[in-house]
Amino acid sequence: MMITNRRPELTSAGEQRRGEIVEAAAQLFNRLGYHATSMAAIAEEVSMAKGAVYHYFQAKHEILSEIHRIWIEELIERFQVNQARTDDAVEIIRSVFHDVLRLIDERPAHVRVFFEFFRELPPELRAHARSRRDLYEALVENTIRRGIDTGVLREMNPRTQAFALFGMCNWSYQWYRRDGEFDSREIADMLFTIFTDGVRNRA
Repeated sequence: MMITNRRPELTSAGEQRRGEIVEAAAQLFNRLGYHATSMAAIAEEVSMAKGAVYHYFQAKHEILSEIHRIWIEELIERFQVNQARTDDAVEIIRSVFHDVLRLIDERPAHVRVFFEFFRELPPELRAHARSRRDLYEALVENTIRRGIDTGVLREMNPRTQAFALFGMCNWSYQWYRRDGEFDSREIADMLFTIFTDGVRNRA
């Protein structure tokens, strides 16, 4: 049987309720774990009947898929906005650090769910989520490649550089704290500096 992430036609109020379900589920998945969270628990968290939740999501994995969709589509959209604003590869790379750290700051539960429960998606939804991740990674890798071609970045394998960038950005969800010494913009700038000091062409 084919698994789909059905999106019913909803009013603005319905979209708001759907968003509340996603937010509640993200918090519960983060706090209790994906498998330990039931649809009944999600319904209780948003003060809805369990049957009403099924109007918005047919199954728990659909909510997990929606969390992945929101995260990656926002990153893709922000990248495209930044790319339209400038053709400076280094500045676009800077924006990637800021975009990822901003989302980690704004939605920490979503981020942990995104990274730690990816394998809980059914195969078809996992493949779709992976294809969107791959697109975002390709956008960043192509920017690095363009930076190499124009001479602003060092002649090193662009995919390896992209993996290094994502390793620095993505892993920060494990240690970044809103109440820490530095805010997300300051952390993003520091990580960007560490990265670009290593790959910038000084010739």
